[in-house]
Amino acid sequence: MHRRPLTRPEAAEVMREIRQSPHITGYSAGEWTGRRDTFALVDTGTGRLAGALLVHHLAGRWSEIAVVFLFDEYRGRGLGQRMLRGALRALEPGGRDLLLFFCSSGMGRIAGESGFDVLAGEAEFTRGSLRRRLFLSVLYKPQWLCSAYRLREIRRKKREFRCSFAFKVAVMTRRGDR
Repeated sequence: MHRRPLTRPEAAEVMREIRQSPHITGYSAGEWTGRRDTFALVDTGTGRLAGALLVHHLAGRWSEIAVVFLFDEYRGRGLGQRMLRGALRALEPGGRDLLLFFCSSGMGRIAGESGFDVLAGEAEFTRGSLRRRLFLSVLYKPQWLCSAYRLREIRRKKREFRCSFAFKVAVMTRRGDR
């Protein structure tokens, strides 16, 4: 796995596939090609992109593992967990707390096996913590929703796939809940 932005053709291919997923909201070409921290998993035999992982570094010393994506032919081999664990090792020196919002049970299993605490949703994440409530409502959501591409994709997927995007939350705290 390489910590690098995707090329334009790689980003276009990933975006095309994600457009068909009811579990991933959508991320723009700009996010995949350099505006975010990106990891690329390349098939060493073919040189083809096998998957990608996208990280948003947010205000408040939090980072979000926004997407863990594998092309269909690479799924079921443990590569998603390998990508996530590799990214966690690379991100570790930063000491930031980590969030991962997900809809699919497979992603919940991968997150739990990678050391995240898997929670039922935002209410459980913020329960008893004013700091977390403020972070989620004031810092996180405006940063996440500032993408016109993502907002269009959310609307389209709700209409076409009837997605509810009832996200569960996985959390890995590295500094404690301050």
